[in-house]
Amino acid sequence: MLTHRGFSACIISEGKPIPEYLAAVVGENPKTISCWIPSEAGKTFTVYWRDEGTKMHSCAFITLDGFVVPGRFLFGEGETWRNGVRSGPHTERPFMFAHKPSSGASEQSMKDAGSIMLKIRLVTLDGSKAANPLQNIPDLNSQSHLGDHCIGYGQEMNTYKQSPITWKVKASDQGSNRSHVTFLFRYRSPGEF
Repeated sequence: MLTHRGFSACIISEGKPIPEYLAAVVGENPKTISCWIPSEAGKTFTVYWRDEGTKMHSCAFITLDGFVVPGRFLFGEGETWRNGVRSGPHTERPFMFAHKPSSGASEQSMKDAGSIMLKIRLVTLDGSKAANPLQNIPDLNSQSHLGDHCIGYGQEMNTYKQSPITWKVKASDQGSNRSHVTFLFRYRSPGEF
């Protein structure tokens, strides 16, 4: 598990953290810590994170090969996770590693291809707002790919009902509109390590 700036994070598959290799703080951006993880096509995964006791509210965003998914809120301590993207008021499609299609467009930035990024911002709660709208989930052919694998989305599954409201936030006094910490997990098939 990576730990940096008061938070910890890892990627879990089949109930166990995926091993992390070459973990390091990124020189040009000291708020970012990165590592390499092996991916297995067809396996679902969960993005897990923990507040180690900052005593500050936080919100998170997850970027999967350039596709941004809302994360969750933490309230100065505790842990949470996200294992899918909402596809309907009562459904989600799980995150999964997939084989790269033989051909595909490059609509999304190559800079985010081959990565799972968790960005955590420190925030102050400022009332409520309407829940995030449902997103158009990208198909494998619309994404950029670097290696043998890419992020896919499994079959739709039932989940809890989406709340009609969410927190409205503003940057905390100690934070900014930028991330307090970013966890960057670069994934590749075991044969590419």
